Amino acid sequence: MYPPALTGAPIKRLLVFTIFFVWTIFSAYVYSRYSQLGDAQAYMTDGYGESAEGRTLLITRIATSLRSVLGADVLVHLVFSLFAASGVCYLIAQGDIRGRYRWPLLAILLNPNFGVWASVTGRESLFVGLLAFFMGAVLGNYRRRRLAQVALALLCVAGMVYIRAPFGAGAALFFLVYLMYTWGPRLRLSVGVQSIFFLLLAAQFLLFAWPYINDYIDNEILPLARSYFTVASATTRTWVDLRTTGDLLTGLWWALPLSLIGPTPAEVYARPVMLPFFVAGMIVFGLLLHSIYLAVFKAPRGPTRGILVLGWLPATLVLLVSYVPFGVYNPGSGIRYASCFLLFLVFPSLLLSAAAAVRQTADVPRPDLSAPRATRSRPAVAS
Repeated sequence: MYPPALTGAPIKRLLVFTIFFVWTIFSAYVYSRYSQLGDAQAYMTDGYGESAEGRTLLITRIATSLRSVLGADVLVHLVFSLFAASGVCYLIAQGDIRGRYRWPLLAILLNPNFGVWASVTGRESLFVGLLAFFMGAVLGNYRRRRLAQVALALLCVAGMVYIRAPFGAGAALFFLVYLMYTWGPRLRLSVGVQSIFFLLLAAQFLLFAWPYINDYIDNEILPLARSYFTVASATTRTWVDLRTTGDLLTGLWWALPLSLIGPTPAEVYARPVMLPFFVAGMIVFGLLLHSIYLAVFKAPRGPTRGILVLGWLPATLVLLVSYVPFGVYNPGSGIRYASCFLLFLVFPSLLLSAAAAVRQTADVPRPDLSAPRATRSRPAVAS
């Protein structure tokens, strides 16, 4: 018998490509009628000057080159969407995502907060593709240790840091802990004891690095986030004013849910077109709580639980805290920024699926090759 978690059919690759194709068409021909597609048009029309950041110029060069060859804007969107979809397909193949573990991933893929921005030209679709390839490499390495997967993960981390440095830093932190568990010495200590050592180490690091972190947040991140929303509009929360790192950290209890969910009921009432994104944001927030529950209470003891509790949880905290300044001021922009890391929020389900696949492989009996062909034992067929 196969483990109950794996009796469900895996997610088909054709389904993934179809989902991304539909999101691209929806974004280009429906969503764009009610809201702008962020920077996508500027990327394709070379709307940024030579003084723009290197990563912006890189995406602009890619988009304008594709547009000159393909002609139609929607085809350029489809190329970026195809890259993101390919990463998700690789993730599914490497993790053997099936059974009850496939539903959180499908909830993200079918979520408009993810689909609209992961399927059009921009940093978001590139980041989604890199993150998906990264997660696929980690899951594949978890199942079968191969250096090629470690190399791929490192390349993806470098790309993510280049495109969105704070989010890439969260992925890098997770990968460091993952490598410590899978390639480092075995520690015969409970995850609780390891957590104490981890907290002590983190406290020492923060004690040393805090002046630099505080200066970076105060003088670069928060002013930059405020500068994006200096013009009052129906979708800008002009009452939000995060001036210092202290404002950010002490306000996380309300700013984090507000930025992750997106529009509030009052904002939906003022602009009903935001209703699907409010519902989608509530689903995302529920998935985050579900993932935390899986990581803390449902992960099997040993390296798997350590990877989730000491790797995924701190990395997710880094992602969310670095996201809040850009997500809390404007629900529309918040949705766009959050689309980069929504896949990572359901990683516990994916890792548990990979762990179940490993146990399944270990439990399947092998035929007795020393016996005559007619009498060799065969693996039992799954019922």
